[in-house]
Amino acid sequence: MDTSRAKNVIIALLLAFNVFLFVNTLIFRSSQAANRDTLENTRLILEQRGVVLECDIPSKPGGGNRLVYIKSELDRENIAHRLLGAEYEVQGSEVPGDGSSPGDGVLFVNSAGMIEFTGADGFIYTAGTAEYSALTADEVRSDVGEKEAEETAMKFMKEKGLLSGKYVLDHAARNDDGSWTLVYIETYGGSLLFDNYFSVTVSGGRVIRLEYQRHQFRGLSGESTEQFEAYQALLAYFKEGSNIVITSIDSGYKLEEPSMKEVESVELLPVWRVKIEGMPEPVYISPHDT
Repeated sequence: MDTSRAKNVIIALLLAFNVFLFVNTLIFRSSQAANRDTLENTRLILEQRGVVLECDIPSKPGGGNRLVYIKSELDRENIAHRLLGAEYEVQGSEVPGDGSSPGDGVLFVNSAGMIEFTGADGFIYTAGTAEYSALTADEVRSDVGEKEAEETAMKFMKEKGLLSGKYVLDHAARNDDGSWTLVYIETYGGSLLFDNYFSVTVSGGRVIRLEYQRHQFRGLSGESTEQFEAYQALLAYFKEGSNIVITSIDSGYKLEEPSMKEVESVELLPVWRVKIEGMPEPVYISPHDT
């Protein structure tokens, strides 16, 4: 092949590639424009129903697979050893005589703190008098920033060996006494697992409280589901006369009550979590609500 013919072939290939890119760009812009129109119409309809949005409506649909949770139980003795040390006392009337795990409400206590297990997969740890007495009034009310509080929280969780999986910061709040409360949620496959979380309160550079919950899961099932759009969830759930302000919308998986006491596993569909101004708990909207 001579040089002139080779150049012509290269030019033809480049032209064909540019045409391909141009066509795909037009298709993408067209789909995006239609999506924007849908979301804007949804916003207008919701406003007519008394729903004010202080956040964007996600354009990306929720997960396309079921999440499989399995029955599990935290190793209470192991957790007590990590947080309290080797020596601690078990208090409560529900301690069985056969050596099995104590029931809910039983306390593990020593000078380092107290642990109350709230269920098979959760507990609340409160720092003991030794930790509190080490904090001066100036330390408690010191001007600690959010970043420093995050670093303290994550360092504590790593040192105690309580970080299983990947977590993202979901909420951070400065309390009246100067302490910070930080809530982290586990993520898996790009989705939030709303039942797997820990909430850490940091004061004076120390963790003084930890609320922890984690359900074991097998992973995503091979069965794919019809993707559940955020705008569909909002229009189906919020009716005329709602009179609310929505502050955030995100997708994930949420166990429904009752919990997994009578089953070995459960498959969950993705849901949309909607946070509403003035409401302490968010609303979870599943495909069953549409």
